[in-house]
Amino acid sequence: MTVANIVPAEKLPSAMPLEVSIPFMLGSISLAASYGSSFFLVDALRSIQQSATTAGAVISTGTIATILCSLMVGRIADSLGLMRTITVAAVMMAAAMISFALASTLTLFAYVGGLLLGIGWSGFYMLAPLQVLGHVRAEARIKYLTLLSGSQMLGIGLASPLARTVAVTAGSYIAVYALFAAACLVGATFLEFAGRGLAHAPQTKLPTVRLNVEGVLKALKSNTRYPIIMIGLGACVFAGLFTFQTLYAASRSQSADTFFLVFTLTAVFMRFAVAPIIGKFRLERVAAVLSICTIGGLFILFVNVGSTANYIIGTMMFALGYGLSYSTLNSMVVYIADTEGTSLAIASQVFTLSYFIGLFGFPCIAGQIVKAGGFDNLLITMMVLIVANAVLLATQVFSGSREH
Repeated sequence: MTVANIVPAEKLPSAMPLEVSIPFMLGSISLAASYGSSFFLVDALRSIQQSATTAGAVISTGTIATILCSLMVGRIADSLGLMRTITVAAVMMAAAMISFALASTLTLFAYVGGLLLGIGWSGFYMLAPLQVLGHVRAEARIKYLTLLSGSQMLGIGLASPLARTVAVTAGSYIAVYALFAAACLVGATFLEFAGRGLAHAPQTKLPTVRLNVEGVLKALKSNTRYPIIMIGLGACVFAGLFTFQTLYAASRSQSADTFFLVFTLTAVFMRFAVAPIIGKFRLERVAAVLSICTIGGLFILFVNVGSTANYIIGTMMFALGYGLSYSTLNSMVVYIADTEGTSLAIASQVFTLSYFIGLFGFPCIAGQIVKAGGFDNLLITMMVLIVANAVLLATQVFSGSREH
């Protein structure tokens, strides 16, 4: 059994070895692409004569599994080890893809797939950032968190065009899931290679990863609560804009495909482009600039009447602002937790939980807003949420400066 190379946090390296970081990011891309396959699950199930109601129920099963597993995955990591749990999550996602591929033989497989996908993605998404925290110095964390989020966005963005191409060739979306099952297994292999490399790399000993009431309350009572709430509100905006983008595009005589393509390309490019330099700036200043970009993008979309150029510019500004917010706020949570003595592992997981709650919960509220007053009212609501984030950021900065 390999003995971990435990060192104090201040003696950690400022970079992860390429033989570790490259397979880790490639594995992340593979798993994210497979998760992205859930976005065309409705079409896949319709192709085998299943109703939209069935598809909705399968997606709901996955959502519930994601939230519940988020609460428990830390306990599993404490037992199996962090990297081994991530690899197991990848294998579970492969099983989910196989289940979707078998849905044409028995509808029950679709529900099993939804359950396994929620569990697998939750385990990976919750725990992957913790690998960064334990292996590099504090000032390098935002670089690798940004690379990780960029890899995930790249994978998710590749899912739909890849699926469409394969579906046209194979004649069925269901056949596509066999490809994604293989992608998950390849991703699990990459993660296993990364895990073996990390076992020999310098690392700081993280306390127990499992969530507990005391640790969660401590995270919510400390200054980490500000970025935790901010990512929840940001996720609401992201979910609202994505879920109802087709309605917005139709109201402005645009194509929603333009939004999804421009957003993905911009977000992925910016995450990889700025990752090496973003750590040189104060996190609060970066977050403030990103908030301005986000609300600027939303405002352009709001005032746009029917201009494709404005549609693209607004989307690019939103992608720039929101696209870099996750890793920036995650790094802020970790920095504050490290400074104030709060558990890094618990604070990071509560942060991700807040993101999940906003991502999965807000579309229900957004639907009622759209139903009552149209998409423009939803855009106004989302701009208000970003303004609230700016207020929270200012409050956090003031609170931190007052304490120091």
